[in-house]
Amino acid sequence: MALSRRQLLKLIVLSAAGSGCVDSGTRQSGEQPAAPPVDALPGDSDISRAVSFNVPEGWDYPVDESLLPFGHGVASGDPLSDRVILWTRVSVPDPRGYRVANPQGLRQIRVFWAISEDPEFTRIVQSGAVTTTRDRDWTVKVDAQGLQSATTYYYAFAALGRTSLIGRTRTAPKAGDDISDLRIVNAACSSYWSMDFHPYRFISQRDDIDLFCHAGDYIYEFVDDKGWYRARKDRFDLNDVDFRKWFNRDECARRYALYRSDPDLMRAHQCVPFAIMPDQHDFDNEVDPDTGIEFTQEEAAEVFWLWTPSRPTRPDGGGAFMDSPGPNEQVPAPTGTHALLDYRCLEYGDLCDVILLDIRRFRDAGSATALSTLLGEKQTAWLKQTLMASWSRRQVAFRVLVNQINLSQLGTTEVTPAVRTIFGPDVSGPELYTSGWGGFPEARRELYEFLRQNRIIDNVVLSGDSHGWFANDLIEDPSAPNYVPALDASGPAGQLQTVGVELVPSALGRPGGAEVIAGEIYEQTMNRKVHDDYQNFHSNFVPLGEAAVRGLESAARIANPNLRYFNWRTYGYGLSHFTRESHVFELWEVSYPADDGNERLIQQFDNRVGNPGLLARPALFRKPTSGTDPVDQSRQPPDAGTSAPIGRLRS
Repeated sequence: MALSRRQLLKLIVLSAAGSGCVDSGTRQSGEQPAAPPVDALPGDSDISRAVSFNVPEGWDYPVDESLLPFGHGVASGDPLSDRVILWTRVSVPDPRGYRVANPQGLRQIRVFWAISEDPEFTRIVQSGAVTTTRDRDWTVKVDAQGLQSATTYYYAFAALGRTSLIGRTRTAPKAGDDISDLRIVNAACSSYWSMDFHPYRFISQRDDIDLFCHAGDYIYEFVDDKGWYRARKDRFDLNDVDFRKWFNRDECARRYALYRSDPDLMRAHQCVPFAIMPDQHDFDNEVDPDTGIEFTQEEAAEVFWLWTPSRPTRPDGGGAFMDSPGPNEQVPAPTGTHALLDYRCLEYGDLCDVILLDIRRFRDAGSATALSTLLGEKQTAWLKQTLMASWSRRQVAFRVLVNQINLSQLGTTEVTPAVRTIFGPDVSGPELYTSGWGGFPEARRELYEFLRQNRIIDNVVLSGDSHGWFANDLIEDPSAPNYVPALDASGPAGQLQTVGVELVPSALGRPGGAEVIAGEIYEQTMNRKVHDDYQNFHSNFVPLGEAAVRGLESAARIANPNLRYFNWRTYGYGLSHFTRESHVFELWEVSYPADDGNERLIQQFDNRVGNPGLLARPALFRKPTSGTDPVDQSRQPPDAGTSAPIGRLRS
């Protein structure tokens, strides 16, 4: 029997003090409170039975024990104008280990959920109950429907007599909504072992974010030997399951648990809806050295759909979303080759279409002659149809393409030792980055020509993979007279029309160009790998790599006039502000690898509607104020007559 509305409300209201997004401001920022226990409620066997949340000695699992059974928090994602995906996981400790099918005898667990217009849950608009089992790795994924567009909501879960943290999410606007602006954060390449996840905390502290777009490598299957900064319980051991490659489904799911137990990532998911495009590391296949059994990328993709608040598409490859199952059923998790169909589009009213592209898994490796050889025929047809509908039929101002690898070309005037260190000994040009679009130049040219011929030119590409800051104007031939960079607000000039702009927002930890070069210097000097000498490597060798990479940055900017900003030395995330008239890019840098408590706005660009191109703003500015309560804390307004970081309260 499902909980009554009164019982569900009782459970959720008792946990209101446990939400990092709606607290009173008395806790330190990022601190995670315990979900309070409540009296067992009658009518459901899972709730009324005795369950212990004391962690036994034999149960070693990445989880926030104070939040059990919801020890990985809550998350939301892939919002539409009338619905949003809500996610959590139920973790029940058992002395037999984390892989058992019936922890403490539970073969299935009933989980209740509700979504409300207010954090006190006095205006619940939708609720339901679903069942989770070992087959779903105890994850819960529901599609909350019947919501208002462009509206902030609060949600929570209840099971086994306890409640989750309260999450905050926001639906997309619908066509015709009077929405003046949108703000989208983008990041990529988040390595748990390489840095603290403080960038996620900074993002969660903002009150002005509509969507967080992750361009890939959200989860890593391996530890980079130049990134041994931290490890769970300080186990820097390549034989430890939390510090080596995954080899099977349980270990892949455990990697998600490791990431999602990080308090900063947990906080970001709690406060902001995500849209994630997995890259190659997310879906990596590995062979177990002990058994010889291969864990395939399809199996890794199945875990992705269980552990993320991502909205699955239909198995025909047409990009349309699966039907919502209703409030009392789990969102189905695609399996097999269906699980690889991750390209999709989120419509944000008249301002933006968020188009998530997969350039990894559908390419024809033996050909580089057409767009379909990179994207596959079905994805290519879907992309062109989506782009045409966005501009010609719906007249959406911007198309935001979440793209796994740099779209714009990257070349250099000289193949230096630094270039060979980063790109390999056989690099010869003209392009250096050939694992993506650079290896399929005709596919890129076809895309640019399609966009230009159809006047679909206001495109903003948010890419990943490169572990550095790249800001580009998009044009296939950046040499004069075809292209002349913008010198004022009118945008770039030349005989060819630019078709958009691109930002690669560095990385959230995965070592960039400076670390790669520093690693080569270290190995030649010390005659050993970096591994457990990380502090010496970071303090004494990384500065040498930074000095070397500055020369590469200068050479790349000379060779690529459309490369408007290049920094392969620092880390952080990007922030875009969209209005009907303009788009503003911000590059937010954080300390690496340790958290120093600060973030810095290092660059800001204007991008004009109708003639896209990046024009650097002339000044850099104070960081907006942040409070421990992002719901009630407004951001500092801009100074009159000066540039200032974007931001305002989302209601």
